[in-house]
Amino acid sequence: MTASVIPVIVEEWQFACCADPFAVGDLVSWRLSFAEDDVALDEARVTVDVVTGEHIETEQGRFGSLLTVQSEPGRGVTAFGPSHPAGRALRLSGAFAQDHHDLVPATVPLTTGRITRVREAPVTSQLRDVRGFADRTIDLDDEHAWAPLFLIDLQVGQR
Repeated sequence: MTASVIPVIVEEWQFACCADPFAVGDLVSWRLSFAEDDVALDEARVTVDVVTGEHIETEQGRFGSLLTVQSEPGRGVTAFGPSHPAGRALRLSGAFAQDHHDLVPATVPLTTGRITRVREAPVTSQLRDVRGFADRTIDLDDEHAWAPLFLIDLQVGQR
């Protein structure tokens, strides 16, 4: 299997409270979701061919399907996504996002990859390269600060 790079949205709040900071070069294992709507960053949008798997439910009562990517980028990645009948082959356009606060069911397999690039979006749609989470520019003590998004380039599928 050859390596490919998928863009992954990481919300600042997912790491601010209780996760290890990430940086370029880190090997990470994350549960991913795939959303077709409300892609916060245009650079995160990908079009992938998926095969739908079993229906699963989150702890918050959201229903979805396991989606296994059959095309590049991200061949072999399985994510939690919108509900579709099991066993269907679909082409979806949307974005991958990271979760470690049980918004994605624990039955979704971890995706392991190496971070090759980190960009912070301190203001919607404006991306800035940073070394990692610790380099964020938003002052989180400022009550008017918008919690940033990060766009991570995650190299997956390398053997």
